Amino acid sequence: MMRIRNILFTCFIALLASCSSVKNKPTADTKLKFLDEYIFPANVVIADAEVGGLSGIDNYKDNYLLVCDDSRNPRFYTAEININNKKIDTVIFTDVTFFKPDDPFTETTFLDLESILYHPEEDAVLVSSEGSINTSRDPSIFKVTVDGSFINSYEIPSYFYAESEAKPRHNGLFEGLTKSVDNNGFWVGTELPLETDGEEPTTKENYSPVRITYYDWKSEKPKFQFIYPLDKIEKAPKGDFAVNGLSDLFAISDKKFLVLERSYSSGWGDESNGLKIYEVDPSNSENTLDTHNLAENRLKPVSKKLAFDLESIRKGLQENTIDNIEGICYGPTLPNGNKTLILISDNNFNSLNPQINQFLLFEIVK
Repeated sequence: MMRIRNILFTCFIALLASCSSVKNKPTADTKLKFLDEYIFPANVVIADAEVGGLSGIDNYKDNYLLVCDDSRNPRFYTAEININNKKIDTVIFTDVTFFKPDDPFTETTFLDLESILYHPEEDAVLVSSEGSINTSRDPSIFKVTVDGSFINSYEIPSYFYAESEAKPRHNGLFEGLTKSVDNNGFWVGTELPLETDGEEPTTKENYSPVRITYYDWKSEKPKFQFIYPLDKIEKAPKGDFAVNGLSDLFAISDKKFLVLERSYSSGWGDESNGLKIYEVDPSNSENTLDTHNLAENRLKPVSKKLAFDLESIRKGLQENTIDNIEGICYGPTLPNGNKTLILISDNNFNSLNPQINQFLLFEIVK
């Protein structure tokens, strides 16, 4: 009898594993293949600034720009990422740019920087900041020269203001930027729902929509917005904290985006972080730009399809760790004609519980 019970238990566990595998099986049209991982060493200093806090990345001529979310010393780096034979050969940080302090905007605005874009037509850099909601400091989207001189800031809808009745969540605002494929504008995504829009993700299914807003380069004003539904939290925290939110987005065609959803559940050690890449097509979505309360109107978010669950490659990573992935951009085109994607992580300058500067390389398979 005990043997039969053991067999049944083994079959039950196998069935659960099979169901989990089916649940997380990619269904998106965009097919991604993991190629390589590179960990940039800790405690590397350039111009008296430690390399870390990497929260956003974009192509910059033949190199890359990476923004740092150190609010005490906001900056962005220039780096070379050399790829050979589908492997990341080296990552070399060549320069660091600090924001010029002689403009009232950069003097008075709280800069918790989360994403970065290079605008080649203007030879300028666009940056997003979450602000500091707890201290009533507004989020922002602003443009600087490549040497860090302020150019201008962008108008944002009133419900994103720190003291808005929509009640934005602290550390939950402008987390991702991506240029439109036609390069007529850009999109910015929030990390978490506004309090009046919906609940933060929990282990139960909730209405948790975040806003993704399109800006026109020429008018510098918001023109369109759609809402994206966040997953529930899969791992109940063993500690006292868990979160899931949008960490970046990336336009891959006129009608399709890749969205990074990053989760964290305390108490799971190396398995505390999770990351899924979803594909969305907002072409038939409702424009929510003028809607100040999503929950009241119960507007339907865009549908999404799983493109890649990084849990499937965890055991093949150097430290069996999916770190705090916050940025995505194109890498070089491979000899077979396929494009690549580079993902980066933010180590939070975490000395008590060390995190890593993680670079991940993917191939978009035709």
